[in-house]
Parts: sequence; C-alpha cells; structure tokens
Amino acid sequence: MIQLVLQGLVAFVFLAAGVFNLAGMMTEEMVRLGYPGYFTTIIGVAYIIGVICIYQPRFAFLQDWAFGAMAATLVGAAGTHILIGDPISSATPAIGTLAALVATYALRGRFRED
Repeated sequence: MIQLVLQGLVAFVFLAAGVFNLAGMMTEEMVRLGYPGYFTTIIGVAYIIGVICIYQPRFAFLQDWAFGAMAATLVGAAGTHILIGDPISSATPAIGTLAALVATYALRGRFRED
C-alpha cells in the first residue's frame, strides 16, 4: 500500500512538472539555472513519458529505465541548485522526491512477479 502511495506522489510530481515545463511556466527558472529555454520542452515530454512508463505493466525494463532516468533527473536538479549557489532549501524538493522514488523502487521489487 505504501508503495502505491509513494509511486502516486512521485508520478504526480513528475506529471505536474512535465505539464508546467510544456506550458512554458518553467522556462525562466531553467534559464536562471543555466539551461537553454528549449530544454523545458524536452524535459516536459520526458517527464510525461516517464510517468507513463512507470505505470505500464507489460515491460519491466521500461519501468526500470524510467525510475533510473527520474533518479538522474532529481540528482541533477538538486546538484544544479547547490552548484549555482542557491540555498540548500532549493534542493530539498528534489531530494525529498528522490527519497520517495528510491523507496518506491525498493518496495516495488518485493511485489514484482518477473
């Protein structure tokens, strides 16, 4: 049960971020962080595809890749905030989401039927 709640939380965060990126609501922040403006479109699409992949039941390797890509994205997000000199509190949402993602992945392994 806790795995489903955590997975839902992670999916919500990535889906919302994907929609915000595609709507152009994150462009200014991404540019401030040093990324080109068009990166928001790329990352927005990737986030939404990642959410779809973690919920599709047929191909376990797609789920694994999505979890890995999400983890890399969250590490990159936290690292970017820290490296440009933002306060550590700016990286806290990414670190918290990463903790939920890792817990989801770890709990998922217990119930998987490969």
